[in-house]
Amino acid sequence: MFAHYVGIDYSGKGLPTQRHTAIQIFESDPAGMPVRALERSSWSREGAYRYLAERLMEQRAGGRGPMIVVIDHGLSFPLSYFREATPVKPAFASWHDFLQHFHALWGAAKERPVSTVAAPTLPYGRPTELRLTEKFTSSAKSVLNLDPRLISVAFSTHAGLPWLYELRRDFSDVLHVWPFDGLQPEAGKSVLAEAYPSLFYNRYGYPAELAKRDERDAYAVSLWLREQDAAGTLPLYLALPTLTPETREEIVPLEGWILGVL
Repeated sequence: MFAHYVGIDYSGKGLPTQRHTAIQIFESDPAGMPVRALERSSWSREGAYRYLAERLMEQRAGGRGPMIVVIDHGLSFPLSYFREATPVKPAFASWHDFLQHFHALWGAAKERPVSTVAAPTLPYGRPTELRLTEKFTSSAKSVLNLDPRLISVAFSTHAGLPWLYELRRDFSDVLHVWPFDGLQPEAGKSVLAEAYPSLFYNRYGYPAELAKRDERDAYAVSLWLREQDAAGTLPLYLALPTLTPETREEIVPLEGWILGVL
């Protein structure tokens, strides 16, 4: 299905332009094992966005085949956030409406640290609430828990979603955001999905030079994607056949799903 398999280990630390080793990007293709993207050992959030945007532009121009990109931050919020209207936000009928709303509140995270953005929806009423897909794992954390004592997936999610908004807005002709744009992408489109690297971490050995967990997480995600595509099993994971029709039709289009969780 794909010509490139990109695993991104993400971080909400620091400034969007600040490069640090907590953000890692590894890429593989059908013929080779994962390697560091552009041979870089550290990335910024802005740099990661530009890396993906440039490759989508190449694909649009016909110079590059489709890629599947899997990133380890949440792509959505728990169902209650969609269904409950408050004085500072409406209810949302679709993920696309949610994403636009989120960008309006948190777009400043593209310019400064997440901890300095004063969104009117804070504090969240249930900061430890999990999405259904997180409940299907043994240890995934809430995307709402912005406890400043923690460096958690919540910070990565709030820092990353504004960049996702930009990618989807500018590249919807070549980019399918799974599962919100549908469970099965159109042939030839690139796909961006959510990962939980701990699902794959213990499956693999790692090159000796990859000593840090962030590096190994991105490597493992890229390798898992490559293996599943080679085996012909990626469509199975994308289709979510083990979920009930109600879950696939009513929950997944809003809360999203972690690729690899069945």
